Amino acid sequence: MKHLFIIDPLERLQPDADTTIAFMREAARRGHEVYTCLIEELGQRGSVPFAHATPTEILTSGGEWYETGTRRRHELSAFCSIWMRKDPPFDMNYLFATYLLSMAKGPVMVNNPQALRDENEKLFALEFADLCPTTFVSRSMDDLMAFKEEMGGEMIVKPLDGAGGEGIFHITPGDRNARAILETGTRHGQQYLLAQQYVPEVRQGDKRIILIEGEPAGAVLRVPPDDDARANFHAGGVAEQTKLTERELEICGRVGPKLRDTGVIFAGIDVLGDWLTEINVTSPTGIREIKRLDGIALEVNVLDAVEARARARN
Repeated sequence: MKHLFIIDPLERLQPDADTTIAFMREAARRGHEVYTCLIEELGQRGSVPFAHATPTEILTSGGEWYETGTRRRHELSAFCSIWMRKDPPFDMNYLFATYLLSMAKGPVMVNNPQALRDENEKLFALEFADLCPTTFVSRSMDDLMAFKEEMGGEMIVKPLDGAGGEGIFHITPGDRNARAILETGTRHGQQYLLAQQYVPEVRQGDKRIILIEGEPAGAVLRVPPDDDARANFHAGGVAEQTKLTERELEICGRVGPKLRDTGVIFAGIDVLGDWLTEINVTSPTGIREIKRLDGIALEVNVLDAVEARARARN
């Protein structure tokens, strides 16, 4: 197979931590060809989308983990699979890239570009609102302040386009910074903000559950530092071994069919206590931590799923 990975610059990836590198290494181990490109190297001529892609050899020894060949233009239809692994934020360039990817005929997409643009990771969870903490989305300061009072003066606020814990605040009862936080988060009423009931179980950690073809395949607990409300790994959260509860299996059973139906092969959902908080479809992480803690190489399962889809198409 011939795989194209749309990524951030190779030199910025972390070989011991990055999920994308695990996928690339597994593809190379199977004897597949690996190509890489940046999001700005996508384009289209007429109805034919293309990428200025670089053949990338994944090395197993020595100092560097990769070696690149000569960059050339390839039609996207020349690839068996295309992996959109560009890190958020989801901006207009990302949106336009999903339109270009939607024009490609033939490759297996990880994940379906229509799902990438339709299913915002914060709002996607609200398609299963009964599984989520009480949530309110608005740009109105008055409405957000009223919701805070409804929640007893305590809530979590998140930007809809945030990632890695960026822009998340825990507003506490009597917090004199509450209005300033909301002004900043909404850019004085110009940007939507998600406000959510505070779930105290966050101090014990939130759970990242990996779903492959809609089925739960592994999980890791992310425990926040003592001095931070955020459990995201990028914000200093610590990975701990965990198992799925009956409630979490119930959540997976509800969310999984929707993921399959929308063409999401690889997803990471976040569960806090008994509540679903996010459904991550753009560039989920967590498999490296699961492999370190549980010895399960989920990249193998993901490549199996991609190969199975490719065989079905052929």
